[in-house]
Amino acid sequence: MITVIGDLTVDILVQKAETNIGTDTGGKINCRPGGQANNVASFISREGVSCRLIGKVGNDLFGNYLIEESKRQGVTPVVTKEDNDKTGSIVLMIDNDTGERSMITDRGANLFLSEKDIQGLDSSELVYLSGYSFFSESTQKAVRKAKDMALAADIPVALDPSSTYFLKDHKDALLEFLDGVTFFFPNYEEGVLLTGEENPRKILMKLKQLVAVPILKLGEKGCLFFYDGDFVELSPPEVEVVDTTAAGDSFAGSFLANYVRTKNILESAERAVEVSSHTCTYVGALPEK
Repeated sequence: MITVIGDLTVDILVQKAETNIGTDTGGKINCRPGGQANNVASFISREGVSCRLIGKVGNDLFGNYLIEESKRQGVTPVVTKEDNDKTGSIVLMIDNDTGERSMITDRGANLFLSEKDIQGLDSSELVYLSGYSFFSESTQKAVRKAKDMALAADIPVALDPSSTYFLKDHKDALLEFLDGVTFFFPNYEEGVLLTGEENPRKILMKLKQLVAVPILKLGEKGCLFFYDGDFVELSPPEVEVVDTTAAGDSFAGSFLANYVRTKNILESAERAVEVSSHTCTYVGALPEK
């Protein structure tokens, strides 16, 4: 059992070419389940490992939708409904040519995650924390409690820093928070921000001083990590990139699920690269069933 803690959102996916300012721009718009923690939990479950998801939604139609979709993915949602705000949502603008996406984020009810929501971690083999929960005072208290509870029970903790935009204002606090974290999944830009280095190997070496297992996600170049005392670079398979939404989340989810099962970092990373590459071949975090 893996416990995942963090955001659930409704993703509003906009596929478009260059925006025509002041008039219409043709495109396609879809609504799908999203949110970093929700995505990671779904990919853990899709890899055949049981998963609990702790988070918040609004007491509204979108909140009901996310809870039911989480169950449909095989996840056990321990998700409470918040009356003081609506369910979180993200508008993702996807470039038709590159598949790259830019996000406008309204975290909504996710900002009400609190220490009292953090319960029942003792049955977990691993705890995953979404970095988004680190970027506000109230939710940061919740993930600090989760980390403390996990470490007290000798449960490994995994963390994704989540966003360079938010991370730049919380860099020092997050670096301090890494004490005791086992698995850390920054992308290249986050690695640069956290270490001040630009060479991927130098980034990884600095991160290794802070966490036991840093894995640097390098997008179309795959990932970089240490295995048996040496650098390992894994290149992804060639795919036609449609949308990069949740590529990093699918990497983390599939890696952690396979690590819980095999305890092998190399095998888990190989599977994570395969899964995250496939995630880029369709629109949204998860393929439609």
